[in-house]
Amino acid sequence: MMEQNELAIERIADLLSEEGIDVVEVDRAIARRSAHLRAASKRAGSKPLKLPDAMIVATALDTGCDLVLGNDREWKKLEGLPFLLLDDIIGE
Repeated sequence: MMEQNELAIERIADLLSEEGIDVVEVDRAIARRSAHLRAASKRAGSKPLKLPDAMIVATALDTGCDLVLGNDREWKKLEGLPFLLLDDIIGE
Protein backbone atom coordinates (compact mmCIF):
# COMPACT_ATOMS: atom_id res chain seq x y z
CA MET A 1 0.00 0.00 0.00
CA MET A 2 2.80 2.41 0.88
CA GLU A 3 4.50 1.76 -2.46
CA GLN A 4 1.26 2.58 -4.31
CA ASN A 5 0.93 5.86 -2.42
CA GLU A 6 4.53 6.79 -3.15
CA LEU A 7 4.05 5.93 -6.82
CA ALA A 8 0.90 8.06 -6.99
CA ILE A 9 2.68 10.99 -5.35
CA GLU A 10 5.59 10.62 -7.78
CA ARG A 11 3.23 10.55 -10.78
CA ILE A 12 1.42 13.69 -9.61
CA ALA A 13 4.72 15.47 -8.99
CA ASP A 14 5.85 14.50 -12.50
CA LEU A 15 2.62 15.79 -14.01
CA LEU A 16 2.79 19.09 -12.13
CA SER A 17 6.36 19.66 -13.31
CA GLU A 18 5.44 19.30 -17.01
CA GLU A 19 5.79 22.31 -19.26
CA GLY A 20 2.44 24.02 -19.79
CA ILE A 21 1.01 22.95 -16.43
CA ASP A 22 0.48 25.91 -14.12
CA VAL A 23 -0.23 25.50 -10.43
CA VAL A 24 -2.44 28.31 -9.16
CA GLU A 25 -2.81 29.19 -5.50
CA VAL A 26 -6.34 29.65 -4.22
CA ASP A 27 -6.92 33.28 -3.33
CA ARG A 28 -9.97 35.04 -1.94
CA ALA A 29 -11.49 35.66 -5.37
CA ILE A 30 -11.27 31.97 -6.27
CA ALA A 31 -12.64 30.98 -2.86
CA ARG A 32 -15.61 33.34 -3.29
CA ARG A 33 -16.28 32.11 -6.81
CA SER A 34 -16.11 28.52 -5.54
CA ALA A 35 -18.79 29.28 -2.97
CA HIS A 36 -20.99 30.97 -5.59
CA LEU A 37 -20.58 28.03 -7.96
CA ARG A 38 -21.57 25.54 -5.25
CA ALA A 39 -24.62 27.59 -4.32
CA ALA A 40 -25.65 27.99 -7.95
CA SER A 41 -25.28 24.28 -8.62
CA LYS A 42 -27.55 23.50 -5.65
CA ARG A 43 -30.19 25.96 -6.88
CA ALA A 44 -30.04 24.57 -10.41
CA GLY A 45 -31.39 21.25 -9.22
CA SER A 46 -28.52 19.27 -10.69
CA LYS A 47 -25.90 17.38 -8.75
CA PRO A 48 -24.29 20.01 -6.47
CA LEU A 49 -20.60 20.63 -6.98
CA LYS A 50 -18.39 19.37 -4.20
CA LEU A 51 -15.96 21.92 -2.80
CA PRO A 52 -12.82 20.54 -4.52
CA ASP A 53 -14.66 20.49 -7.86
CA ALA A 54 -15.96 24.03 -7.32
CA MET A 55 -12.41 25.17 -6.58
CA ILE A 56 -11.12 23.59 -9.81
CA VAL A 57 -13.89 25.18 -11.86
CA ALA A 58 -13.46 28.58 -10.19
CA THR A 59 -9.71 28.47 -10.77
CA ALA A 60 -10.19 27.55 -14.43
CA LEU A 61 -12.66 30.39 -14.93
CA ASP A 62 -10.63 32.99 -13.04
CA THR A 63 -7.41 32.19 -14.87
CA GLY A 64 -8.95 31.98 -18.33
CA CYS A 65 -8.01 28.34 -18.71
CA ASP A 66 -8.08 27.10 -22.31
CA LEU A 67 -9.60 23.74 -21.42
CA VAL A 68 -10.55 21.56 -18.49
CA LEU A 69 -10.36 17.84 -19.15
CA GLY A 70 -12.30 15.56 -16.85
CA ASN A 71 -14.65 12.64 -16.43
CA ASP A 72 -17.70 14.20 -14.74
CA ARG A 73 -20.57 14.56 -17.22
CA GLU A 74 -22.21 17.18 -14.98
CA TRP A 75 -19.37 19.59 -15.74
CA LYS A 76 -20.54 19.77 -19.37
CA LYS A 77 -23.56 21.69 -18.05
CA LEU A 78 -21.47 24.40 -16.38
CA GLU A 79 -21.89 27.64 -18.26
CA GLY A 80 -18.71 29.29 -19.49
CA LEU A 81 -16.42 26.39 -18.63
CA PRO A 82 -14.26 25.17 -21.53
CA PHE A 83 -14.73 21.49 -20.69
CA LEU A 84 -13.93 18.33 -22.60
CA LEU A 85 -15.24 15.03 -21.32
CA LEU A 86 -12.56 12.35 -21.29
CA ASP A 87 -15.03 9.73 -22.55
CA ASP A 88 -15.65 11.89 -25.63
CA ILE A 89 -11.98 11.62 -26.50
CA ILE A 90 -11.56 7.91 -25.96
CA GLY A 91 -14.93 7.09 -27.51
CA GLU A 92 -16.69 5.31 -24.67
